[in-house]
Amino acid sequence: MKKTLLLLLALVMVFALSACGQEKKDEAPAGDVEMKYMTADETVAILGADGYTILDIRKAADYETAHITGAVSADMDAAVNGDTEAGKQTMKAATEGTDDTLILVCYSGKKYAQAATNALSANGYDMSKVFTLEGGFNNWSEAQPDHVEP
Repeated sequence: MKKTLLLLLALVMVFALSACGQEKKDEAPAGDVEMKYMTADETVAILGADGYTILDIRKAADYETAHITGAVSADMDAAVNGDTEAGKQTMKAATEGTDDTLILVCYSGKKYAQAATNALSANGYDMSKVFTLEGGFNNWSEAQPDHVEP
């Protein structure tokens, strides 16, 4: 009886300890490349500077409605919806012939930016030169309205 009780207690401890190692829901899923961020103030300081490219990775229709001055459209909607190959092709086309520091602009600095970051990494882009605009276009349009083109 004591052995059975000890065995059950040991099993409960093993399950409890293994649950402590589970991934938290708000952490990036396994396989996602860690993103680095640039603030709106840091980004406005480099607008128009050589060696920097601002990639607006939102849907092309949203880019057409409004975007950061000088940004280039690179629609990552297909990648966000599961087509990772299309995402890699979009990022390949957007970065062909450049080794600029990239500032990725999505809606809020999360889902679309993560898809683009993953695609850039898969394509072999120098990830020390890839940043996501903190808070995305939503934050930018409030913080820097003078640098938004209709």
